[in-house]
Amino acid sequence: MKRLPALATLAVGILLLSGCSQAATLAACGQVASEAVQVTGAINELSSPTPEAAQAALDEVRAVSEKIRGIDGPDEFVTLRDSWTTSIDAFVTEGEKALAGDVSGVDAASTQLRTATDDIVAYCTP
Repeated sequence: MKRLPALATLAVGILLLSGCSQAATLAACGQVASEAVQVTGAINELSSPTPEAAQAALDEVRAVSEKIRGIDGPDEFVTLRDSWTTSIDAFVTEGEKALAGDVSGVDAASTQLRTATDDIVAYCTP
């Protein structure tokens, strides 16, 4: 009988931790959706016919990357966030090279960024 209160306390603790984790995930993911839309739009804008529009898209993606770095959440979210920001940084680097005339790495960087964006959106989709 003495174990019953201890088990009940443990169960309540587990439920609270579970709820906190879900709340943290929801809070982190709520901020990701609009950023993912911006990133997807910027990927498409890189192929814009004007260098100014392409540069604006890169600047927008760079700003999104900075915002994303400030979003905290559970470990799995943080891992996906870090992968996403790394992909964004690589995309910006390759995009700037493309504006200078070297388009060799743009397709790979775009694919990597789309994959990382899809991964974090999938994680955040209930």
